This record gives sequence, C-alpha cells and structure tokens, in this order.
Amino acid sequence: MASNNSNQNLKAISIVAILALLGLNVYQFVTNKSLQKDNIQKETEITQLDQAKTELEKQYENSIAELNEMKTNNTELNTLIDSQKEELRIQKDKISNLLKDSKNLSSARKEMTEMRSKVDSYVAEISKLKQENEQLLSSNTSLSKDKENLSMEVQKKSAENSALSEAKSTLSKEKESLSKEKSELNKRVVRASVISVDKIQAQAYESRDGKKPNDVSKAKNTDFLKICFNTAANSNADSGNETFYLRVINPLGETQAIESQGSGIFTNETTGDEVRYSTVVKTDYSNAVKNVCGEWHNAGGFQAGVYQIEVYNKGYLSGTASIKLK
Repeated sequence: MASNNSNQNLKAISIVAILALLGLNVYQFVTNKSLQKDNIQKETEITQLDQAKTELEKQYENSIAELNEMKTNNTELNTLIDSQKEELRIQKDKISNLLKDSKNLSSARKEMTEMRSKVDSYVAEISKLKQENEQLLSSNTSLSKDKENLSMEVQKKSAENSALSEAKSTLSKEKESLSKEKSELNKRVVRASVISVDKIQAQAYESRDGKKPNDVSKAKNTDFLKICFNTAANSNADSGNETFYLRVINPLGETQAIESQGSGIFTNETTGDEVRYSTVVKTDYSNAVKNVCGEWHNAGGFQAGVYQIEVYNKGYLSGTASIKLK
C-alpha cells in the first residue's frame, strides 16, 4: 500500500516536471521569437535610417550642384544662390539630427520632400531672374545701340543747328544793324519834322470872378501863367494835330507838375532821359506860322524869382523863355 502511494507520488512529480519543462520550452520559444522579431525590426529601422542618410547626402549634393550650375557673372544673382545654399545646409543639418533616431524617420522624410520642393522653387526663381536679366541685357543692348544712333543724330543736328545758329547770328547782326540804321534814320526824320517856336512870351495873371484876368508882376498876386509862342513853318512836318509840352521850372529848379491838371512825363529824345512836364498845348498845324497859347495854374501859389519856360515838340526842345516874378 505504501509502495503504491510512493509510485503515484513519483509519477505526479514526474508529470509536473515534464509539464514545467514543456512550459519553459514554450516560454523560451515565444521569447526567442519575440527577440527575433525585435531584432528584425531594429535591423529594418537601421537599414531605413542608413538609406535615408544616403538619400539625404545625395539629394543635398545634387541640389548644391544644381544651384552652382546656375551661377553666372551676375553678382546679385550669385549672392542669392549662395543664400539659398546656406538655407539648404541649415535644413540638411536639421534632417541629419532627426535621422539620429528612428522615431523621427517619418518627419525626416517629410523634411527631405520639403527640401526638394524648396530646391525646385529656388531653381524656378533663379531661372526666372536669369530670363529677366537676359531680356534686360537685350533691352539694354538695344537701348545702347539706339543711344549711339541718337547721339550720332544729335551730333549731326548739332552741327546743322550750329550752322543755322551762325547764319541766324549773322542775319541778326545784319537786322540789328539795319534796325539801328532805320532807328537813326527815323530819329533824323522826326528831328527834321520838329516844329521850332519863337517869340515865347510868359505873363502872370490874377483871376477875377466874372471879370477878365488882370496881368500882374508880383508872385503873391499870381494865379496862373499864360505862355504864348509862334510856331515856325516846317515843310518836313505833316499837317495836322501837333502837341507841345510846356515845362514851368520854379526858382528852385523844380518842374511844376500836378497830375490832375494834365502834368506827366515824356522822353527827351536828345538825352534819352524821362522828363516831367507841367502841361500840354495842342494845336492844328498847317505848315505855317501860328500863335499858340497855354496856361499853367498852380494851386499852391507862386514864389518870387525867375521861372524858366521850356517848350518841347516830339521830345525835342523847340524853344525857351523866362519870367521874373517880384
């Protein structure tokens, strides 16, 4: 009985041992399978990282080479390309840092795609700028040629203008000379037509209400001066209305003038100076001797002394006289 129990216990222990060994084998098998799977995944990730790094280097080198090929002798364009290359280098370093961890492989791939797109945009931008520069160069070449042709045309026109200017200057001088001769001739004609006057007489008068003015000799009694003269015959003068300017000069040498009484300014043709006159006398001239009179009223009164009388015709002095007031 005891022997049977012992055998049964031994069998039980054996069965448990066998089951334990079997379970251990199963566990080891499963564990080995898992490790093999992890190792395969790790190897795959390492392979993918290495491939990505290789692709990155190749893509970067090709991009740099592509940008370098687009360089020209245009300094500004080359500077732009260098700045683009620097941006690619910065992005490449960023991707390289991502490829240090397999977890970032997807992000690294995305960055590599963006870098390729960026290179394409760089190339497109540079191509456009090169095309614009070529068009600008062509335009500048055309403009330079046009400028050269225009310069030659300008030189030709300048030579023609110079000749015309010289001819114009010669004609202008001749015209000026003729104009001067004509002016001198006109002056002579005018001078020859000046009507001389003689027998100039000046008399002081005192006004009386309702009565004939009374001639006086004292300044304090004088209200106006009456100036009369005879016109001389001059066949060079045209018949018609003639104007004579009278200057009444007081003892202080001042020309008596009041604008409201017809005083003004005329040009002395002998000296070219502007001369103030006291009053104007107009008459119908018919190339014959004629007595003409004019009056000068001075509201401010007259002072004692000698008054000079000057008569002008056509800007020239025709005659003079004087009157002394006591």
